[in-house]
Amino acid sequence: MSEQVIQRFVIKVGSSVLTDERGRLLARRVQRLADQVSSCANEHHQPLIVSSGAIACGMAKLGLSSRPKALAQLQACAAIGQSELMHLYTVAFAAHDMMTAQVLLTQDDLADRARFRNAKQTLLTLLHRRVVPIINENDTVAIEELTFGDNDRLAALVASAVDAQLLVILSDVDGFLQDGKLLERVERVSGLQSAVMRHAKRQTTKGGMDAKLEAARIVGHSGIPMVIANGTSPTVLTDLLAGKPVGTLFVPSRTRLASHKWWIAFALRQPRGAVSIDDGAVRAMVEQGKSLLASGIQGVNGRFEVGACVVVTDGAGRELARGLTNFSSSELMRVRGMKSAEAARTLGHARAREVIHRDQLVLATELQHE
Repeated sequence: MSEQVIQRFVIKVGSSVLTDERGRLLARRVQRLADQVSSCANEHHQPLIVSSGAIACGMAKLGLSSRPKALAQLQACAAIGQSELMHLYTVAFAAHDMMTAQVLLTQDDLADRARFRNAKQTLLTLLHRRVVPIINENDTVAIEELTFGDNDRLAALVASAVDAQLLVILSDVDGFLQDGKLLERVERVSGLQSAVMRHAKRQTTKGGMDAKLEAARIVGHSGIPMVIANGTSPTVLTDLLAGKPVGTLFVPSRTRLASHKWWIAFALRQPRGAVSIDDGAVRAMVEQGKSLLASGIQGVNGRFEVGACVVVTDGAGRELARGLTNFSSSELMRVRGMKSAEAARTLGHARAREVIHRDQLVLATELQHE
């Protein structure tokens, strides 16, 4: 990595880096991380930290040996562990005369466009003030369908939101291994078999290599490189930013998505429904890059309102695209198969409109070359 091109970067720190086998926080690891991050900040870098460890810490405090499955139990562990985690970060960075700020996010914060922009501006303001954001999922209030799933995905979304130049995933492994060998550089995520990386997972952790590959996909379509490296090394960040070969570098995709399309593809995790379309609409949408019209709609699944994210499938059920609909599910049931003008008259609209405009549509083929 070239030190000159990296100003703003996101560091995701896994529980396996910050805690021991029983989930107890390792204060010395937090201090070493703060030492490295403060050194980077003094070189005019802008670091953001996405930190795991709160649930693991809470589990240790409660004497739990395995990760709870009940959501309320997980939320209780997070509530107990989060304050201790932030205390350690605050103390560690204060030794370098640096301030920290706790930022707790839910999936819903980034799935709403206005809240997405607000979160971005908050983070950028903290960086401008030379404050290190310590970001985590708001586990104490998040419900299952609104969770990010893991902090690797959260880190990727944050990196893309703040226009970072690098995402660093720190774990307890040296990088991505294939056939027992470390891959120093990965050009295409889709060509990897995550099954080759089956190291033992702790009972206190979540995620795994699949989550890290998904993070590489997310930032890759924003033009951001990602590195997986061993966070137990006391100089991993300073070595990386000095241009030394560290871990596995994931080269970003050549097909960078426009910011709004990226948001549809990745920030909107849960589509609200699906529509199936006929062969003519498939050709128009996929091959000719046209908008989706009511005349091509064959079926409607789920209940959704205007503006919802929906999946578009062909007659065989294969996903072709995702996009924001200009019609509710009940409206589409009334006008499917109609010409646009007839659909407008039926619904009492002043003018004909597309079901999904091409600017609000992300084709599956746009995400394949990664």
